[in-house]
Amino acid sequence: MRFVRSLVLAGFLLAVAAAPAAGAEELTMECPACDHVDVTGSGLEPNAKLTLTISDVKSGQIVLPRTPITTDSSGRFSREFDMDLAKHPALLGNLYEENGGTLVLAAHANASAPAHCPRDASLPYTGSSTGLSAGAAAALVTLGGVLLLVTRRRSGSTPA
Repeated sequence: MRFVRSLVLAGFLLAVAAAPAAGAEELTMECPACDHVDVTGSGLEPNAKLTLTISDVKSGQIVLPRTPITTDSSGRFSREFDMDLAKHPALLGNLYEENGGTLVLAAHANASAPAHCPRDASLPYTGSSTGLSAGAAAALVTLGGVLLLVTRRRSGSTPA
């Protein structure tokens, strides 16, 4: 029993010691105006050469292709990118570092255009109208209920 307790304690201490080793990288995207997005990163390696891409969440279209980013001596960066947020109101940013073909670091962030930004017009609804079929279905269900009541009354009124 003592050995099991020691083993559990050792596992707990290992988990606590390993928790700070988890990535402290932070990528944030903000859209304070309707014409650009601000991207900042912190907790990264100093003077690291990274790649940033931004894509439209709805369409999947890449709106900012592979853009090189270099962090400063404290592991931070801050950039502003012109972007039409009326066309791309929801964005996904991906920051990564490649080492030969191996992905070393990946950070992701979402951003949404401010509510006051105009949006591109949505596509018109081109599906069929369901009002007529819903009315017909309700009429058939009502008719079935009435027929059921009528047949039960008739079967109950006949002498056995």
